[in-house]
Amino acid sequence: MKIDSNFFSNLPDFNTYYNHILQLFNEGKTTGPNQSEAMLNYTKLSLARTKRGLKTFKCSAELLDAAKNSSKKNWLVITEAWCGDAGNIIPLFHLLAEQTPDVTLKIMIRDEHPIMMENYLTNGAKSIPIFVAYDDEFTPVQHWGPRPKPAQDLVMSNKVNPQMSYEDFAISLQKWYQEDKTETLQKEITEYLR
Repeated sequence: MKIDSNFFSNLPDFNTYYNHILQLFNEGKTTGPNQSEAMLNYTKLSLARTKRGLKTFKCSAELLDAAKNSSKKNWLVITEAWCGDAGNIIPLFHLLAEQTPDVTLKIMIRDEHPIMMENYLTNGAKSIPIFVAYDDEFTPVQHWGPRPKPAQDLVMSNKVNPQMSYEDFAISLQKWYQEDKTETLQKEITEYLR
């Protein structure tokens, strides 16, 4: 979906978004309409994953090269504070954008922009995070997300034929992220930006 440059400009950058989430969490809140204890716990986990990723993730030379040579320099991530996948993914986009001087990264909270989100459904669901890279005219070629393909395959397989409780599956998915160490994510985003 082509967007307006003013819409993009008015979205928060990563630091503004991250500080907003921290402030909300300190007030006992999260993003989105569901303010349950469960959502607050998911937000706490996502914040911990984000903090760890900001300290430990390193962008590969191939990913940096793809970002620097891409014609798509306006990046958008659609997310929510409580999204566990986002805590494992968004830090890499932030670090990559920081190392690519002509890239602008903006964060959009999904439930604040339902019409926009309708353009990026995954199998009919509002799955997040979604990454969209726009050219100078704010025309996207395609989008990436909500998670690396092997992780998405795990999610879809467990939805079709549940083998574990939601809690056990969430632990299993997090283990996949920890073992993968962003390797698959970096390869997929490298290909996307090329």
